[in-house]
Amino acid sequence: MRIRSVLLISALVLLASGCRDRDGDDAGTPPPGDGGGGGAENTAALCSDMMDNDGNGFTDCGDRGCCGVVTCPAESFCGMNDAGTCATGPENTAEACSDGCDNDGNMFFDCRDFACSAFCGTENSNRTCIDGEDNDGDGFLDCDDIDCQMRVVCGGEATNANCSDGMDNDGDGAMDCMDTDCQDEAIVVCDGTTATGVAEAMWVAMVTTRCTNGTDDDGDSRFDCGEFSCMWNHPGCVEPPRENTNALCANGMDDDMDGLADCDDPGCDGEGLVTCMGTTPTGVAAADYQAMANAECMNSTDDDGDTFADCADFSCKQNPDVTICPGENTNATCSDMMDNDTPPNGFVDCMDFSCSQNPFVTVCMMTERNFAECSDGMDNNGNGFADCRDNSCMMNLACFNASATP
Repeated sequence: MRIRSVLLISALVLLASGCRDRDGDDAGTPPPGDGGGGGAENTAALCSDMMDNDGNGFTDCGDRGCCGVVTCPAESFCGMNDAGTCATGPENTAEACSDGCDNDGNMFFDCRDFACSAFCGTENSNRTCIDGEDNDGDGFLDCDDIDCQMRVVCGGEATNANCSDGMDNDGDGAMDCMDTDCQDEAIVVCDGTTATGVAEAMWVAMVTTRCTNGTDDDGDSRFDCGEFSCMWNHPGCVEPPRENTNALCANGMDDDMDGLADCDDPGCDGEGLVTCMGTTPTGVAAADYQAMANAECMNSTDDDGDTFADCADFSCKQNPDVTICPGENTNATCSDMMDNDTPPNGFVDCMDFSCSQNPFVTVCMMTERNFAECSDGMDNNGNGFADCRDNSCMMNLACFNASATP
């Protein structure tokens, strides 16, 4: 079984922490001098075979091409050029993004660094992960690039088609229903390790039922749109509504179709969401939402434990009940051509996530979130990243489905 789900969860945790690179592959352009032998030294196998595969005089973990490879210590020659010295400062220019240095000291260098995204390509869509090219210039091709591991074309046995084609698509030695990937919620061609013989014409209807029945069909404690296989195989899970306001967290409904309603949904545990105390409903009346939400968002306490407190927490800034958090979070402030955040965060209007990712802001309707926007080859929200390059598309079916062409 491939480690698809583990990689996805790890990527999301890193993204939420704000300390990952844009691509999420933690494997950037090899520094100058890392090569010249016509080969490469940049995979777990090549970095542990006791050979100088790229002919540069360095072997395995002693080669900077192996920086970040799982078989080598994380610090192996990472972020230091051949001269052993590096200029310090921002890592956001063409020069700084190709000098083999961790200029800004954030433990990422060159194309591994988020700030270098504008100077590096991407290899994170189904199309770029099977074209035989190193699209992001990090020395890793297609499915050898960690960025591609979350794509269906590299994930293997993840769809009903792959689970019934008589092939071991992920090369793990288990074919079709014998592969545990084929026993997920949205896979209807298998009943455990036994093929069901369900005709292809029935797949859509049966997947829809499986992913909307409120039942944990595969026994992994996740179900419906909260299950990765439903996100990949059921169009209704592409962009479900959110469950992240006091009203939605107290209406008795599973608004985002992830199998968890109200206080059982982690989305209801944010700062300023006063209808829940953890997973326990508080019984707060709707008339008290605003006063209590404002109080929670100005108490100088990190109430939800996400390291952000009060108005620095998106949960407060995007909460319609909170009126005491000035900044880039209303139709007016998201269209005045000013950086209204205090202190300023350098992003104006719809370039600010508090505007573009805020469901209560309607002036930033140009988004990069749904299937069409994440597969049209365009930078729809004007943030400089198109389709699967945009973090907003990270969880979209367009960036997982093998038939997508971003």
